[in-house]
Amino acid sequence: MADGLVVAVTGSVFTVDTEGRELPCRLRGRLRQDHTPVVGDHVELDERGAIASVLRRRSVLSRPGPEGGRRRAGPEHVLAANVDLLVAVQAARQPPFRRGLVVRYLAMARRGRVEPRLVVNKCDLEREDIVRAWTRDLDPPAMLVSAATGQGIDDLRALLAGRVSVLAGPSGVGKTSLLRCLFPEVAAAVGAVGGPRGQGRHTTTASRMYRLPGGGWLVDTPGIRELGLFDDDEPEELFPDIASLAAGCRFRDCRHLREPGCAVQAAVAAGELDPDRYRQYARLAKSP
Repeated sequence: MADGLVVAVTGSVFTVDTEGRELPCRLRGRLRQDHTPVVGDHVELDERGAIASVLRRRSVLSRPGPEGGRRRAGPEHVLAANVDLLVAVQAARQPPFRRGLVVRYLAMARRGRVEPRLVVNKCDLEREDIVRAWTRDLDPPAMLVSAATGQGIDDLRALLAGRVSVLAGPSGVGKTSLLRCLFPEVAAAVGAVGGPRGQGRHTTTASRMYRLPGGGWLVDTPGIRELGLFDDDEPEELFPDIASLAAGCRFRDCRHLREPGCAVQAAVAAGELDPDRYRQYARLAKSP
């Protein structure tokens, strides 16, 4: 058997990289029910060039299935395997910064044993102290960059070097512009088309990995744009300061929304917990 890396998935065809050569492969029969590969999977091929087995994954990026939600989680949908780094990209402006979405990306990464990082693009359009205020209390700290001016691009390139990475974020935050600054050859291969500034759109319909100059891979998968929480992802766990205050609540199952005797709501009223921070928690706790 030969080992290989799944670098693209289009329907039932899996493109496997074996020592720099890409082969279109199908699954051996039993794998169709047991363990369907995704981009990033290490696989073994049989003598006919079919995928015979999928090796153990060290990390995954996944989300609930189509019927999922925080209380009605569907089957796990694995988007990519063996990823080292998830870079959650937001914009300082055009479109506005979405802290709640960032929290979901960070939770998605940590759940799958992937290192999370936050990158705020278009920082030439907003004052740094304002952006820092938006990202206050987020872990890890935000990396401020600008594809227009080149701010922070070298640091971001160094972060991605030699690793398997995913750039994730909503349309318009400038992922394609960043990629053009970081790795022009890869940007051309991805073929993502952007509209006017702040009105980007994404044309990817299949998952694909791209080899980076100097080592490492970039994973491009359209499924990562829609996020959800699993049943066992409690919003409180994403806010350590709120979890600490929760020990003082009257009821052990307090959700910190309208329950009596809530220590978290009392901390907000007393000025001991940032109201914006609490609103971010409450939006996540109320999500279906």
